[in-house]
Formats: sequence, structure tokens, C-alpha cells
Amino acid sequence: MQKLTQESSNPVGSLWMITNQFNLNLIQSPRGGLFKDPKTQFNYNFQPVLTFDLPSDLRLIARPVLPVYNTPYAGGLHKVDYKFGLGDAEFMAMVAPSSGSSGFLFGLGPTAVFPTASDKHLGNGKWQLGGALAAVYMDEKWVAGIFPQQWWSVGGDPSRKEVSLTKAQYFLWYSPVPTWQVGMSPNVLIDWTQKDADKALTLPVGLGVAKLVMLGKLPVKIGAEADYSVIRPRDAGTEWTFKLTLTPIIPKLF
Repeated sequence: MQKLTQESSNPVGSLWMITNQFNLNLIQSPRGGLFKDPKTQFNYNFQPVLTFDLPSDLRLIARPVLPVYNTPYAGGLHKVDYKFGLGDAEFMAMVAPSSGSSGFLFGLGPTAVFPTASDKHLGNGKWQLGGALAAVYMDEKWVAGIFPQQWWSVGGDPSRKEVSLTKAQYFLWYSPVPTWQVGMSPNVLIDWTQKDADKALTLPVGLGVAKLVMLGKLPVKIGAEADYSVIRPRDAGTEWTFKLTLTPIIPKLF
């Protein structure tokens, strides 16, 4: 159970997992405007993780992400409306060495974003390609590392602005007792298309707790975390994010 607890926090691990992440974001502008009062954004991410053994002692990790949003947007000069629907889907395929279950681990591979959003307020309207990298340290007590992805737009709606976006998840988890973890795993965002530095960066810090439990014969990891953005865009940045994750760990199907 403790090995499963640690491995489930490893982005280049060997487990098959079905991560369900529920995010409640409080969006507020540091400089007032339409978002001078916090507005709530709901986001659900369906994130299966599938791993496959390759020749030469390598492993392929496939991570699709299907997001659903209920998000606020500027519906007029002094009006905020909400839109619900499907966001842009992501897919990442990473190759990593399969030998070793602790110590320093790494992986890299391509990543893509598809314009599947059901409304223009829920996605960028662009086909995007890029690269992903993971660098991890893991032992019986600690899991720490960084998992950046970079996307550039390569097509899509010509009326929408181009995309050059970095999303870098950094994580630090400590297991004080078996099957429990305390730590954080926020996402840093850098929008390279912004000319103003105070609109480009979102830098959160957080604190969370996770526990691996058995539901019958199925291991399920349950986690909760709160992240605060110490730096966020001045016009409409995410101030707080409250996350709940439910992650069944399933047997490999093949």
C-alpha cells in the first residue's frame, strides 16, 4: 500500500490510474474591473493514466485530459456571465526508463492540445503541439519533482490569438505514516504571448493531504489541496484553487 501511495504521485510511474480532479477556482483581479469581487470557476478533469512496456527497458506513459468548465467571462461592459461545457482536450505521451522504482527518474515526449471546446470562452480555438518533460526524485517517504509542458499553436481558428503557453506542475509530497501524504502539486502558468509581465505569470503555492484507501479490492487515492497564487495576472487571475481528487488504481488491461 505504501509503494502504491508513492508510485501514484510519480508522473513517470508504472500504474494505471483514473484520476478525477474537481477544481474550484476563485478568479479575482488585483486591479479591480469586472473581477474586483471574486468569481467562481468550476473545472472537472478526467485524467486517465495508461502505461505500456516497451523494448530496451523503456515505458510509455499516455495521459489524456478531458476538461469540463463552468467559467465566468465578460458578457458586457459591466456584466459577468457564465458558460458551461467541454474545454480543449490534451494528450501527452512520454517515454521513461522502466527500471528502478526509486531515486532519480525522468521522462520526455510530445504533448498536444485539441480545439474541442464547446464554446469560445472555454478554449483557445487552436491546434497546439509541444513537448513535455518530467524529473522526479522518489524514495519511501518523499516524492518531489517538476512536470513542465509547453504548447505552441500550429493551426485552428485564424481569428483567435496565437498560443505559446507553459504549464509546469511542481510537486513535493512527504509520507509521515504509511498511505498518507502531505504536500502540494500546484501548476505554474506562463503565457509567452503577453507583452506585459504582470499579465503573463501565475505562480501558486499550496498545501494538501492525500490518503490511499481500499474500496473493496480497489485501491483509491483521495486527495484535497488548496493553492494560493502569490503572483497572478492583473486583469483576471486565479487567486485560490481548491482541489479534490479521486484516483482509482486499476489493474493493467494489457
